Amino acid sequence: MKNVAASNTPANQLHTADEDTIDLSQYWRIVLRRKWSIALVTLLFFVLGLFIAIKSTPIYQASAKIQADPVQPNATASDQYIMNSMVFLFYETQYEIIQSRKIAETVVDKLNLVERYRQEQAQLKLLGEETSLISELKNSIKGLLASDDEAQTEQVPMTDEQLRIMLAYGIQAMLSVEGGMQSQIINIAYQSDDPEEAAEVVNAIADAYIEFGLESRLGTLKDTAKWLGNQLDELKATLQASEDKLAAVRNSSGLMDSEQQARIANTQLSNLNTELVRAQTLLSQAQEMYSQVQKLDRSKGDYLSLGPVLQNQTIRDLVREESNQKRAVEELAERYGEKHPKLIAARSDYSGAVANINREVDKIVENIAKEYRLAQVQLENVKELTAKTKNELQSYQGSSFEITRLEREVENNRRVYESFLGRLMEADVSGDYDASNVRIIDRATVPVFPIKPRVSLIVAAALMAGLFFGVVLAFLREALGNVFRTPDQIEEQLQIPSLGITPLVKNTKTSVAPEKQYLADQRSTFAEAINTIRTGLLFSDIDNPPQTVLITSTVGSEGKTTLAINLAVAFSQLDKTLLIELDLRKPAIAKDLGFKNKKGLSDILGGAELNSDVLNQLEGAANLDVITCGTIPPNPMELLSSKRFAKLLDSLKTQYSHIVIDSPPTLPVSDAAVLSKLADCTVVAVKAEGTKINMAKETIARLRKVNANITGIVLTQASPQKMSYYGAHYYQEGYYGVDPKQA
Repeated sequence: MKNVAASNTPANQLHTADEDTIDLSQYWRIVLRRKWSIALVTLLFFVLGLFIAIKSTPIYQASAKIQADPVQPNATASDQYIMNSMVFLFYETQYEIIQSRKIAETVVDKLNLVERYRQEQAQLKLLGEETSLISELKNSIKGLLASDDEAQTEQVPMTDEQLRIMLAYGIQAMLSVEGGMQSQIINIAYQSDDPEEAAEVVNAIADAYIEFGLESRLGTLKDTAKWLGNQLDELKATLQASEDKLAAVRNSSGLMDSEQQARIANTQLSNLNTELVRAQTLLSQAQEMYSQVQKLDRSKGDYLSLGPVLQNQTIRDLVREESNQKRAVEELAERYGEKHPKLIAARSDYSGAVANINREVDKIVENIAKEYRLAQVQLENVKELTAKTKNELQSYQGSSFEITRLEREVENNRRVYESFLGRLMEADVSGDYDASNVRIIDRATVPVFPIKPRVSLIVAAALMAGLFFGVVLAFLREALGNVFRTPDQIEEQLQIPSLGITPLVKNTKTSVAPEKQYLADQRSTFAEAINTIRTGLLFSDIDNPPQTVLITSTVGSEGKTTLAINLAVAFSQLDKTLLIELDLRKPAIAKDLGFKNKKGLSDILGGAELNSDVLNQLEGAANLDVITCGTIPPNPMELLSSKRFAKLLDSLKTQYSHIVIDSPPTLPVSDAAVLSKLADCTVVAVKAEGTKINMAKETIARLRKVNANITGIVLTQASPQKMSYYGAHYYQEGYYGVDPKQA
């Protein structure tokens, strides 16, 4: 439960959050830390790139610009449409044609490269060297084309055809073609170490490409004309046979042209249909008028209301006259009596006018009835004639079916024949037209400056590659580094607190030895680092601070003795302190501190008394006594495991407030494991960038097996400047409150 609670503390949560955050400054510090290795790799790449650029053979490039129109100069409208819709395929095809072996072989023939090659070889045999581009192409391409058996056997002279193919492959290898996507321009480029040769080859390729296009088109036209001529003879015979057969059928049936006959019949039928519609219209009008007459007869109505009667001019005159007579009768009736002769005469005139109107109306009514009967007769006649014409047309169509089929066959044969005849004439005319759809815009000129090697580009690329690989190598070394570099790394890998560091002391003629750094200047950064370690030990158990402190390491030369001496001097500033050298196999304290006394711990355990002959005093540390190894014993392990040593250590605890023990390394011997059980706490010295992580883990595992109280780890010989690359908090220029110049 305590572990769970501890994992949920704010400090642990903050640590987890820091791990999840990408610290870019950490990567920058790695680069700064490995800056010299990065600079070295970059310099090596720079020198390599410069060497390649200087030693590379200059390569010249000549280029020509041509215009390729997808539409042929004499193409038809349909051909133009097809070519425009396939313009992208056209240019891709032209690229392949220009780079084909056919074009390359044509260039070899045009420039007589086979003969030039043989002459060059003859000259080289006299000179005893091969330096030309053609020779290099010969060696490289010949090696690619040759089989294993040919490579093993003695080379035989190559034939002209083999040389021709070999040189064509060489031209293909150095040729590049591009363009034609947004315009009709195609750029042809060729590279060679001979600038004149490059220009010659490019111009020859452009000419060969134009000639190839003309030959291909004219060859196609000739083949087309030949095929059309053969087909035309057969089509002419077929047309003649179909025409003869049609004439025979017409003569035997006595019929004229079926199309003309059908046209006449259709015209007659159309006219009859028009008359039929007109007769139906007239009948409808007459029937309507006749119906009005019959209706008036049944109702005894007045015929004067009929349209034809009202529109008749005679009826209008008679009605006008009848109206005048009627008005005259009315006037005379007012003036005279019924027997008056004038009134009688007027009445007689009026009756005559009415009779005249009735006679004219009866004539009009009779005409209406006659027109109705006539319209009926005319409609029947038109219907009979239309039916008769339809029957005749159907009868004709049945009898002229064979003629129509033969006429259609003749017409089809004539169209095919005329089409083939027109194509043949076009092919004959096109065959005489030698214009090309390809034109040379710019011919190649002899290049003045080489395009390869581009020294600046190669050097820049080498610098970039060197910088890249240098950084990659730096990160790789950092990731694969199996040593300790910072106190944080110690705590992360070993899960043990870090008590601090001992700064690296540069070994110069004027510098103080690392073992005497604390005595030389107690306000230096080194002394402050030792004080930090001392404070960490005292506060490791605030209620019961450790009295005996065991200093050990993984292997030798990790700075444990230096740590033990300086830590003992630091404890002596607080109270009476004893420094015991228990590294009985390779003692170094007496030599480092300049003690003349040869007696020490081994002599005490051998029976010598603990007096001034054994206790050494260090100048500048009044409260510090030092017991060195003394005579190197043959059996160190037995001495340290003896009860006498345990009693001696207990006796010393009563005399000193602090005891610092310099023990042997843990991995080579087991002395430290035995001594750790007698000490209150154990401190493991780990050399910065020296101690392997797996070795340190093994040291901790061995000490824990004997239940040693491992209080913490000290990173020795650490360079604060180097550690600053892993975090600015590791670097301190001087002791707080001290002028760096004085410090």
